[in-house]
Amino acid sequence: MKVFQPPPPSQQEIGMGALAGICSGYLFKKVSKYAAATAVVGYIAIQGASKAGYIKVNWKKVNDKIEDMKEVKFIKETISDLTDEISEIAINEDTLVLENEGKVVATARRVYDHLKHNAATSGSFTAGFVLGILFA
Repeated sequence: MKVFQPPPPSQQEIGMGALAGICSGYLFKKVSKYAAATAVVGYIAIQGASKAGYIKVNWKKVNDKIEDMKEVKFIKETISDLTDEISEIAINEDTLVLENEGKVVATARRVYDHLKHNAATSGSFTAGFVLGILFA
């Protein structure tokens, strides 16, 4: 009779997912605190330098760039709307898929399929991630 028997594969997956989630959540919270502090200190430093006269802002150039960005965004949105209207629906085995599916939708679909396939590991990782954030 063996003294130690390794756990079944499903329990190993759950344990590894939870451990990875706890580590990821802990590191995420620690790193995000330092990133936020760095951003605040940088913002305060830039504002102080601007008040002291070390930094001069060319507001006309800033406004021109913003207007250019608005025009580009409008053109992209118009093209996106037109391609959505032109898209044809192709029947896939499981779902209806748009031929000109956007990158975000396609990525979300791949993530969903992956999570559905690895439900035990994904669930334990998510729970561990939340615990890691809570106890950091």
